[in-house]
Amino acid sequence: MTLKRPVTLKQAKAFPASAKRRKAFCLRMTGMKKKLTGAKKARDPNSRINKALAAWDCDLPPMLPKKAVSKGIRPKNPVPPSSKAGMVSYADRDAISKAADLYERFSGHDAEIVGKVRVNPMPKVGVAVGEVDGILYTTVRDGVLEKYIHKFRKADKPLFVVSPDGKSLHLVGGNYTFTERGIVDDSDPTR
Repeated sequence: MTLKRPVTLKQAKAFPASAKRRKAFCLRMTGMKKKLTGAKKARDPNSRINKALAAWDCDLPPMLPKKAVSKGIRPKNPVPPSSKAGMVSYADRDAISKAADLYERFSGHDAEIVGKVRVNPMPKVGVAVGEVDGILYTTVRDGVLEKYIHKFRKADKPLFVVSPDGKSLHLVGGNYTFTERGIVDDSDPTR
């Protein structure tokens, strides 16, 4: 007997038969997790059941309310290019010019200075909470409010670290870059 490969959310959207198989698997495994898995193992991202749920993208729906999914959250980056994507960038410019260039290429809007924000330095000590599986964010691109979810590939996940006072959150490490396409994992073959 040959085992069939997991069906991702993207594959399920493309093929109705695969969508039925994914739905059945996710419902069955989620039920098993609730009934047969202890609290410690249910929270462990390296447990066999959580790895299986992640391979089938069953872990995505709980991250989003059903209303949000129907409002067109893009399930994965890279995002479609903005109207200013592909503009020439000059690497030898100062940090403010580089930031403005990245903002314009990603958002499609002209950058303007609106004020200064004080950014606290990374604390010398932090609480490593776990790996970051994905990020949800909302932004305006070319005048349209867009919602995105980026699910990090396994090899590219950053570590989620919280300051000792619990007031600042940090992504530490990971293999990714924020580009005009949004968050792009280094191991992504379409990079």
